[in-house]
Amino acid sequence: MIGLEDERTKDMCPICKTDKYLSPNMTFLINPECYHKICESCVDRIFSLGPAPCPYPKCGKILRKNKFKKQIFDDILIEREIDIRKRISNIFNKTEEDFPSLDEYNQYLEKVENVIFNLNNGVDKEKTEEEVNKYEAENKIEILEKSMRESQKNSDFTKYQEAVERLKQEKLRIQKQMEIEDIQYQKQQQQELLDKLSSSNTANSDEIIKQQQSNMQKRSQFRKRQLQQLTSQLDQNFSKNNPLTKKEVDNEPKAPFTPFQGDRELKKRYELLPIPRDVDDLLDIDNHADETYQDPYVNKLAKNKEYLGAGWRLHTVFERALDEAFMGLGCFIEKEKMVS
Repeated sequence: MIGLEDERTKDMCPICKTDKYLSPNMTFLINPECYHKICESCVDRIFSLGPAPCPYPKCGKILRKNKFKKQIFDDILIEREIDIRKRISNIFNKTEEDFPSLDEYNQYLEKVENVIFNLNNGVDKEKTEEEVNKYEAENKIEILEKSMRESQKNSDFTKYQEAVERLKQEKLRIQKQMEIEDIQYQKQQQQELLDKLSSSNTANSDEIIKQQQSNMQKRSQFRKRQLQQLTSQLDQNFSKNNPLTKKEVDNEPKAPFTPFQGDRELKKRYELLPIPRDVDDLLDIDNHADETYQDPYVNKLAKNKEYLGAGWRLHTVFERALDEAFMGLGCFIEKEKMVS
């Protein structure tokens, strides 16, 4: 009886007390803020008008409707760990090629695992969250670059679009921050202007106002240039790592280094004996045996009309054999790399 009661409680919404037995199409949702299970109807009813506290007793965390999602794993602890890993991996997204040695990369991975462990198990959670937020704020552009680079490697267009959106949000954040700073500066300048006017003569008032307006105009122009430089830097970093604007040449596979341009050495180290090249001479190869190389097997092939019709010729056999014999003589790889 206890097992049946637990099974029924598992399939029942703790808010409206509706279970799947009466509503087979009922869907449960969870929010990463607290991971409490709520049915979709209760989510629509409680959070449609905006953020609201979690209806679970003694929780009280403010939840938003757009943060709710379907539960993938039956074990809520696994669900929470997967979400934490996704969030942290999007912030600490360096790869092995970003480090000079494997040991430093392993230390970086160990650091990331410690962060995930602390957040998942509630060990120094506030301090760990502060460290994560600090790292994200200090490495915002680098994180965006790595995200775009990974999207290019994995051909993951969804991640690429997310990187573009984050880049857009970063531009808006910089712009809003500068606007707030400008408003504070204007208030400060207005107060200073009032202080100067109250303590100055009437004759100097116009000059003080003109000077103040000139300073404000110069600062406005400077701030516009500063904003353009910041946005231009972000655009350059984006274009540099944008997989959709790469040249077609970059997509071509790079051939490995081979000396002498592969097997095509321009200056031959040997001279061939006269070898028949015309079809008529090849068919009559026996009468030219004294003038060229003696190889009964190859000479027999040279008279085969099927071989000749396919483009096979006797001189290519001997050229290839001699090329392979002489190719490595006088070849020093390091010198060849310096020349190339």
